Amino acid sequence: MIRFMFTAFLVGVFCCTLNAQGAIGQIDWLLIDEDREDREIPCMVWYPAMQDGSETPPLSGPFPTVVLAHGFAMGPADYEGLAEGLVEEGYVFVSLGTELGFAANHAMYGLDLAFVSNAVADGDVSGLLENVLNGRVAIAGHSMGGGAAWLAAAEQPVIDAVVALAPAETSPSALAVGSEMSVPLLVISGSGDAVTPPSTQHTPLYESAVNSPCRAFVSIADGGHCGFADPGTLCDFGELGFNGLPHAEQLEMTLGVTIPWLDAFLKDDLNGLDALDAFAAEVNVNLELACALQVEEVVSDKLDVHPNPGQGGGYIRNASMQQANLEVYNARGQRVVAGLELAPGQRVELRLSPGMHIAKLRIGAEVEAATWIIL
Repeated sequence: MIRFMFTAFLVGVFCCTLNAQGAIGQIDWLLIDEDREDREIPCMVWYPAMQDGSETPPLSGPFPTVVLAHGFAMGPADYEGLAEGLVEEGYVFVSLGTELGFAANHAMYGLDLAFVSNAVADGDVSGLLENVLNGRVAIAGHSMGGGAAWLAAAEQPVIDAVVALAPAETSPSALAVGSEMSVPLLVISGSGDAVTPPSTQHTPLYESAVNSPCRAFVSIADGGHCGFADPGTLCDFGELGFNGLPHAEQLEMTLGVTIPWLDAFLKDDLNGLDALDAFAAEVNVNLELACALQVEEVVSDKLDVHPNPGQGGGYIRNASMQQANLEVYNARGQRVVAGLELAPGQRVELRLSPGMHIAKLRIGAEVEAATWIIL
């Protein structure tokens, strides 16, 4: 059960006559999870607006959403730079305000992240941002919040992707539920991070997500642990003596890889992964990409996809002489057709949403793959 409460109201809508493209509004939410004894989940929200300021009228959108869990001993306001960078690219940014103390409950934090994500995805939003959110959601987290993203993903919320900034192991263990990560995952790591060292934290967590259909690991040279957040937070006290990248430079690189990743999976931008790869090469960021979508178009005499492109769909035929298993992935790396057994020569008619798809035909140990564009 969900009860949704707002701690905000709209002021002066009648006087807003200009649509100031690029302006950023801010509002506070209070969500109530009735299934957890009316647990209160405050959030700070930044959104594309008609003018800068608190509770200013939003642009009509609709917009996808990023829900972020903050790091240890930090708060929702500590990520304003990240929020503004994403809002300027057409995203709504929601920052959780729970587990602010030094004795954070990681299990509850993961549930908070999953709850807010589901509320956004299900359209359980009224008031100022009603009809502004399109239901596409990514969950994100920094440090402790990054680990909480694994715990949240294990709850199987309705999300399209995960972005983890210097993720840290949690209790209960984020590593232990890594195999339950079934959506695209981006991990961003600073090579100079001495708070959550990449070799013992970021990399093992990334490698635990064995069932993610598309994974990317970005290592920012000389990046630190706190450079994903605003300067001057409590995080900086835990990184005293750090002399690597300044906050502004690390944030610029973070946005440079995060935006095309989100565009690929929340906006179905077919060029998103190519843009990510191009940016990484341009700024000399180390990028590891393991993605089911990274499949070259193949002309195969064993896999017949027709028509291509197709108006709303078409058919896939097993043109081999053996029994085969068919899977189809959409542009978000999500499997939309699974486990269809096709006899030799058999074809199946499919209706699919517009965008790029990957068809995979498994014939014993052999895999035939091809791109399929649906208009």
